[in-house]
Amino acid sequence: MSGTPPFVSVVVPTHRRREMLLRLVASLRAQDYPADRYEILVVHNAPDDGTAAAMTGLVAEGGLPALAYHPKNFSSPTPSRQFGAGIARGDVVAFIDDDCEASPGWIAAGVAAMAEGVGVVQGRTLPRSDQPRRFLEKTVCVTGPTPYFETCNIFYRRDAFAGVGGFSDAFMERFWGEDTDLGWKVTGAGWGRAFAPEALVRHEVFRQSFLAWHKEALNLRVWPLLVKMRPEIRRELYGRYFVSRQSAAFALGVAGLAGGALVHPVLLAAMLPYPVVRVVETGRYRNPAAIAARVLLGLPRAALIFGALAYGSVIHRRLVL
Repeated sequence: MSGTPPFVSVVVPTHRRREMLLRLVASLRAQDYPADRYEILVVHNAPDDGTAAAMTGLVAEGGLPALAYHPKNFSSPTPSRQFGAGIARGDVVAFIDDDCEASPGWIAAGVAAMAEGVGVVQGRTLPRSDQPRRFLEKTVCVTGPTPYFETCNIFYRRDAFAGVGGFSDAFMERFWGEDTDLGWKVTGAGWGRAFAPEALVRHEVFRQSFLAWHKEALNLRVWPLLVKMRPEIRRELYGRYFVSRQSAAFALGVAGLAGGALVHPVLLAAMLPYPVVRVVETGRYRNPAAIAARVLLGLPRAALIFGALAYGSVIHRRLVL
C-alpha cells in the first residue's frame, strides 16, 4: 500500500479486563502512525466492572485517533470481532486482544507488510518482559508465521476479510479455532500472507492452575472440524494426521499399550518415543528437574488431548490425532 497511508480500524474485544484494556488503549493511542488515519473500536461484552465508565470517559475526552466504545451482550470474543469489523471504516482491519500491549510502531509495521496481493499480515507476539514466567502459565509467543493466524496480533485487508464473509458462523459460539479458520479462508481465496516482525505486541503472562491447564487441552477437539472445513490445513499437520510430533508419539504409545496388552508385550516398546520427544522438545525449560516434572505432569493433559481429538474425529468424521 503506497501513497496516502491507509485508514486502519483496530478492533478490540474485551470482557472483565478493565485495567489491561486501559493499558492497551493507551498503547494504541501512542502509535507513531498518523493519528487521523486510524480508529480504535472497543467492543465490550459488558459486565459492570468499571469498564463502561472508564471507556465512556476516554471517548468523551475526544482527540485523535478516534475512539469508539460499543457495549454488547455477546457470548464469546468472535461476535465482538465480527461486529467491530462490520462497522470499521478502515482499508485495513487490525485485531488485538485486551490482554496485550502494542509497541509504538505496531500499526505502521503491519501496514508496511501489506503489499499488493497480501490479504493478511501476522505480527510478532512475545510475553511481557516485565512479568515472571511461570511453570504453569497462559500467554502467547509468535515469532514467525504460524498456521493458527492468532487474532491477538493480526491485520486483514478489508476486501479480503469481507470477501470471505469474515468469521465463519460455525465458530461464533466457540472460544478456539475461529482465527485459524479465518486465516485459511482468506489464503484459500487467493490472497497472500506476510509476517511483520516489527509489528510487535506484548502479551500478558497469566498464572494458570493445574486444572485450567488440563481443561484447556479440551479446546483441541475443534481440530477435526477445522480440517473438515479447510482440508488444506492437513499439509501443516505432522504426518498430515497429527497436530504435533508430541501428539503423534502419544498416539503411538496408546497403540503400543493396547498392542502389548492384547497381542505381545514387545509392542510396549512403542510407548518409548513419547517421553523421548517430550524431553527433546523442552521449550524454554533447561533444568532437568523441571523437564521431568513437565513430562510427568503433562501425561494427563496429553491423554485429554488425545481423547478430545479422538472425540472430534468421530463427531466430524475427519481423523486428526
